[in-house]
Amino acid sequence: MKNFARIAAVAVVAAAGSAASADVILTFGFNDLVGSYNNTTGQFAAVNGETDAFSTSGDVTSFVGMGGTANYLPGFASGSVTLNIDVTNKVGNTADGAGSFSIVDADGDVLSGDISGTWNTPGFGVYFFDGLLSNVQFSNSASTFDGPSGGSFDTFAGNFEGALVQLFTAGNSGFFSSDWRDVAVLVNGNIVPAPGAAALAGLAGLVGLRRRR
Repeated sequence: MKNFARIAAVAVVAAAGSAASADVILTFGFNDLVGSYNNTTGQFAAVNGETDAFSTSGDVTSFVGMGGTANYLPGFASGSVTLNIDVTNKVGNTADGAGSFSIVDADGDVLSGDISGTWNTPGFGVYFFDGLLSNVQFSNSASTFDGPSGGSFDTFAGNFEGALVQLFTAGNSGFFSSDWRDVAVLVNGNIVPAPGAAALAGLAGLVGLRRRR
């Protein structure tokens, strides 16, 4: 997965060039989410895992005010990470995707938002997703966002935008042509004040990928 992360970083740099001018206010990134796809409903899902095979880890980092990082170490018991993205309009090696994400902290505070973007594959079972985030906000907030494994930061009000990338391999079963499950998924997102997400299209994974090498 680390090699694929480097490939993704190179790809987004090449695509975006020097377009990233918006100030990033928050990042998140998670390794080894448990991915699945239902070909009947056209629904992709990724959730945190707590097993030896899928021991999800990651963090949410704020750059607002004093900043801080909420940590999610492997096997974290409280909190959760969930992504649901529809797969539509499949043409060749691309498809549209729209859905949502939510990240829950140790005591029930939620960071969530909507996702829209594009699925791509170069073949060999490798899947990329790059898209924009909208309606990103904190809810059920107790004033701080607390990592299940320690660390926290002050939450802040507002409705934000951003960008997100995903990377995983799902075997050579064709591009979203059959059911699959138990696939390790890497996801990274950057959040910016609205408007400004367009400047980050293709760059969502860079901060998170650098922090996780």
